[in-house]
Amino acid sequence: MIKVSELNELLVAHNCLHALSIQLNDDGLAYDLFLSISTSEKAEADVVHIRFIDISQFASRDFGGGLTQLMHMSVSKLDSGFDRMRYQLSDLEDKKISFYFSSFLVD
Repeated sequence: MIKVSELNELLVAHNCLHALSIQLNDDGLAYDLFLSISTSEKAEADVVHIRFIDISQFASRDFGGGLTQLMHMSVSKLDSGFDRMRYQLSDLEDKKISFYFSSFLVD
């Protein structure tokens, strides 16, 4: 598992959205968000796949109508005392996406 600082570096370097999906996880008790992003819009660009586990308070705006870029996504660790929600992801530049989550996996 990579550290949050390494995840943030990946998120800044890979700003072109390839795919975003939300699915009920295997135990049927929470939702996971799957994000595929790349360094450019070209088909041969390196794509990173990230799974955000147990998301909540998902919000998005201004998606579609051509290439969607998430220009400065950042993950921050929460010190709120909630057991399940340990991190927050947000797009700092355009506020296109934000949500809370408990953990993540990078493929």
